[in-house]
Amino acid sequence: MDLEKEAEKYKSGNQTSFDKIYYATKDLVRYAIYTIIPNRHIVEDLVQDTYVKVAQALPKYQTKNFRAWIYLMAKNTALDYVKKRKEHTLDEVDFYPDEKSTHPYLYYAIRHLQEQEREVFLMKVLCGHTTKRISEILNIKPFIVNQYYSQAKQKLKNSLKDDEI
Repeated sequence: MDLEKEAEKYKSGNQTSFDKIYYATKDLVRYAIYTIIPNRHIVEDLVQDTYVKVAQALPKYQTKNFRAWIYLMAKNTALDYVKKRKEHTLDEVDFYPDEKSTHPYLYYAIRHLQEQEREVFLMKVLCGHTTKRISEILNIKPFIVNQYYSQAKQKLKNSLKDDEI
C-alpha cells in the first residue's frame, strides 16, 4: 500500500484513508512504543494517543517516508510519556512486562542490547520486517541493518547459552 497516497487522500477529506493507514501501520506503531515501554496496557493507550497526534499532524505531512514519520511519532509519544512520569530509566521494575509475555531471561538479555541492535532485532523478529523495510524505517543502509541483527543474535546467544529457558 502506498501510504503517501493514502495520506494525501486523507488530507483531501477521505476518512476511510485513515483506517487504511491505521491497519497498515498499527504493528509498527505498537512496536515503536513497546521498545521504550514494554507494558501492554500502557502501550495500547499510547497507540491511541499516537494516532490522535497523527490525525492532527497529517494535514501538515510533507515527507517522503511515511513509515519513518509515523515510527518517530510513536517513539516520541512514548518518550513524552516517560518524561511526564519522570521515569528516567527504562530498567525500572514498573516497565517489565508480565511473565506471560516474555521470559525473564530473554527480556533481560534483549534489554541489554544496544538500542540499534534491539530495534533491528525486534523489528525483524516481532514485526517480520525485511532488511530493506527496516533500512527505510530507520534510515540506515541495509548492510548496517544486517550487521546490527547479526550482533544482536550473537549477543543473545552468548547471554542465554548458560541459562535454560
